[in-house]
Amino acid sequence: MRDAVSIPDVNGKHFPFLPMLIAWAMVSLLLIVTGWANIISGAGWDPDDQLRMVQLRDFLAGQGWFDTAQYRLNPPEGAPMHWSRLIELPLALIILLLAPVIGQPAAEIAAGLIVPLGCLLLVAWMLGRIVLKIAGQQAALAAILMTLTAPPLLLQLRPMRIDHHGWQIVLATLALWTLLWPRQRAAGIVMGAALATWLHISLEGAPMTAAFFGFCGWQWAMREQAGRRLFFGMASFAAVSFALYFATSGSPFSVVAACDVVSTPHLSAIAAATAILLPAIYAAPRFRLLRFGALAVTGAAALAVLLAIAPQCAGGAFASLDPLVRDHWYALVSEGLPIWQQADARTMALAAGLLCALAAAWWVDAQLAGRARRQLRQIMLFVIVSAALTMLVFRTVSVAAAFAIVPMAIAVSALFERYKREDAAHRHIGCVALILFLMLPGAVIGQAFALFDGTDDVKASEAGGAPEIALERCAAPESVMALGDLPKGSRIAAPFNLGPKILLTTPHSVLASSHHRNIAGMRSHILAFRSAPDDARRVLAQHGITHIAVCSDEPEMQNYQRTVPDGLYGQIAAGRAPEWIIPMAPRGDGIRVWRIRQTR
Repeated sequence: MRDAVSIPDVNGKHFPFLPMLIAWAMVSLLLIVTGWANIISGAGWDPDDQLRMVQLRDFLAGQGWFDTAQYRLNPPEGAPMHWSRLIELPLALIILLLAPVIGQPAAEIAAGLIVPLGCLLLVAWMLGRIVLKIAGQQAALAAILMTLTAPPLLLQLRPMRIDHHGWQIVLATLALWTLLWPRQRAAGIVMGAALATWLHISLEGAPMTAAFFGFCGWQWAMREQAGRRLFFGMASFAAVSFALYFATSGSPFSVVAACDVVSTPHLSAIAAATAILLPAIYAAPRFRLLRFGALAVTGAAALAVLLAIAPQCAGGAFASLDPLVRDHWYALVSEGLPIWQQADARTMALAAGLLCALAAAWWVDAQLAGRARRQLRQIMLFVIVSAALTMLVFRTVSVAAAFAIVPMAIAVSALFERYKREDAAHRHIGCVALILFLMLPGAVIGQAFALFDGTDDVKASEAGGAPEIALERCAAPESVMALGDLPKGSRIAAPFNLGPKILLTTPHSVLASSHHRNIAGMRSHILAFRSAPDDARRVLAQHGITHIAVCSDEPEMQNYQRTVPDGLYGQIAAGRAPEWIIPMAPRGDGIRVWRIRQTR
């Protein structure tokens, strides 16, 4: 049956700009309406968005470009942050332009709308261009519509999602697009710059960067003429990596090796690879075996340099985490876990949608020929790599979902052509059903999981809906804002996920948040809530903590209560708080607050 469908060329090669803009505007309006509560509060969707806005405000208020520490985390020392100012630039520019006209709060909201929705438009445009080149205008339009309705993408590209996740999708898609560019020099330069920028804002891009250069290396090894793309890609990657490092660090090479951001060991590895690979490509060895050998030496040298300077980085970006922090924080962050450790069936459904891309590619492969078939197969290599990464670390699902749109959009176009040729009603229905399934595979699979599990909204509400609603109300920005009436200069110990919201909505400081470089604060935070009261008091006193504020339904706090019932929070929750903790009136919608009696 694979040869029963064809993808015609009659669709044309003109990009559907106007339909794309109309669809994007409609989806943007829908996202704004449905997310209005998060938009008007200015708090975004998660602690990363909230702390990013706090960082941005500090920058606009005069904190240095090269100083990215957050001084209201673990005061007075503050917490070092590995976040790049690069992400804050477009947000800052919009706020600086609009604040004199509409005021700072409204300008922040405007920036939170423009930047992520602009990224959504960029991703839709680039995926549309990729599919247009392979399968024509009709398939390109399908790719655009699928991009604008794909839940994994909308989660990271919706209004007020201002952290770096959306830019990762943009840069990954740009790198993918360059694989289809006929001009190897331009393609290599743009690919290298995109990958270097991706790594600069997040080392999560390292595996895909290796995949892109591995693919280009394979092409060069197989065909000497393909070396031009690899040469300019590697040169651009090295140049942009060094430029971004010096532009944002403001200092010469540091002797301190950081594993969570591009630093001295990574740059040294890049320099070693560049010094070996560029001369090898320029020399243009005639024999394929020599080209493979050059690639092997390049990879081995880069890895050897990295491990020689920073052997601890072999364990990944979080290798230096304190064991206590790793066990009681990082190991509980579901997005960093492999797919088989995800508890939510809907999460499983998002990953299962990637399998649809593989099936779609297999189905349409026979319908393409020549260059179009080769291009689809190149894209599928990266779909497979990104899907494998998603299986290992679920937070990478958005990039994988973006790549998977290419084969699925082509399959949708092929099915639509078949639909137009079929006469039987049942075949029409079958084509429509398959098209709808490919357009929203995650939603369909998610509903199937729910049906097989026998769950429904009523059962879910009875099982756990009430605590979830209570937590949502308690942790709402309007609720947290009520902590602002505590004495000026208060230092608060609060759940990790509540910390950034306290920083965003009040003038107070917090001991820790879910941001890993604040190792001392995170360790003390965990120790304080888990230790016996006398030990906890000493820990809190060392940091000058004046108040404890919690939402009782916060999973972190419930975990402390369940695992260490005799610890500080376990005793507080059981109504056996020590005498040095003085209960105060609740704030907001159920935030429990205690004042710590200071020792003399």
